[in-house]
Amino acid sequence: MIPLSQRKQEILRALVEEYIHSAIPVASETLVRKYHLNFSSATVRHELAGLEEAHLIYQPHTSAGRVPTDLGYRYFVEYLMQESALSLNEQRLIRHQFYQVQDQLDQWVRLTASVMARLLHSAAVMTSPRANVGYLKHFEVLSVTDLAVHLVLVLRDGTVKQQRLLLEAPIDQEELSVLAARLNKLFQEKNAIEVEALLGKFDFSPIERLIATTIARILEQHGDPLGDVFYRDGVVNILEQPEYSRMGPEEERNERVRKVMEVLDQNRFLPVLASQLRATDGVQVIIGGENEWDDMRDVSLVVARYGQEGKIGGLLGVIGPTRMQYGRAIAVVRYMTQVMNDLLAEMYGFNE
Repeated sequence: MIPLSQRKQEILRALVEEYIHSAIPVASETLVRKYHLNFSSATVRHELAGLEEAHLIYQPHTSAGRVPTDLGYRYFVEYLMQESALSLNEQRLIRHQFYQVQDQLDQWVRLTASVMARLLHSAAVMTSPRANVGYLKHFEVLSVTDLAVHLVLVLRDGTVKQQRLLLEAPIDQEELSVLAARLNKLFQEKNAIEVEALLGKFDFSPIERLIATTIARILEQHGDPLGDVFYRDGVVNILEQPEYSRMGPEEERNERVRKVMEVLDQNRFLPVLASQLRATDGVQVIIGGENEWDDMRDVSLVVARYGQEGKIGGLLGVIGPTRMQYGRAIAVVRYMTQVMNDLLAEMYGFNE
C-alpha cells in the first residue's frame, strides 16, 4: 500500500469517518467545516484528487462528493482508525447476562450472537464450539428395520452425531446392545486415528467393522472448526442500513438485498472464513472485494476464533455493509471472543 502524506491521511480519515456516519458522498466543504481541517477547500479538493488517483476513494457521480473504496477502508483500518473499547457499563451488562445462563453452552452461543447484533446494529454470525479433534464419549445402536439401524454418537465436547446404517443381514436389538457395549469399552475416549488403529488390531465381525469405520469417519470430520451448527442474529439490522433501504435505484438495492440474504441463508461466507482464518489469530477484518465470493463484494466481515487452540473452539463475528463502524465492530468482536474464552476455560478446566 502506497505511503500517504500526513495531510492526505488526515483528509482520508475524516472522509471515511464522515461517510460511515452519514452514508452520503462527502464534499470537500463538509470536511473543512465539520472536521476543522487547517486547509482551504481548494487544497482539500487537490488532495482528494490524489487520493482518487491512488484508488482509495472514488466519485460516484461527476457532481457528487467522494466515497471510500475497499482499498480506502483497508488503509483506514490498518493505519488511521481510532482504537475502541466497550465501556465498563457495557462489559458489566454483558457479563451479567451470561451469568444468568451459567453452564448452558447453546444459550451462550445464542446470547453471544444476540449481543453482537444489538451492540453493532448489524448481523451477527457464530458457530458452536467444538473440539478440534473429535473424541468418542459413548454411542448407541438402535434397530429401525430388519436391515437398518440408527447409530447415535455422543462426543466428549457434547456434540451428538447420528447416522443411518444399512445391514447385510437382520440382527435384533438385544444383539445390537451387546455389540455396542463391547465396542464402547474399546472406543471410549478414542479419536479417529485411534479407532482406525484398533480396526487393524482386532478381528471384528462385518457389522462391528461397519459401525467402527462409520465412527472413525464421523470423528475425523468433526475436526472442522467451522462446525455444522451455525447461528445468526440481527439479519433485519443489515437490511435497515441505507445501502439496502434507500441508496441507489430500487433495482440495485433489491440486488444488494438478494445477495446479502443469499450469503446469510446459504452460509456462503463460511468457506471464505475457512480459507482466510486457518493460519491467523486475533480479530480479522475482511473488506468487500477482498473475499472471493462475488455475492460478498458489498459486505465486510469482522470475525475471530474463540476457544482454546487444540482443544475446543469456533468462530464468531459480524457482517455488514463495507460502510461499517470498524473500530466499534473490532472492539465488540474482541470482547465477545474473550467472554467465550473465559466461559469455555471455566467449563472445560483449561487455562489460556
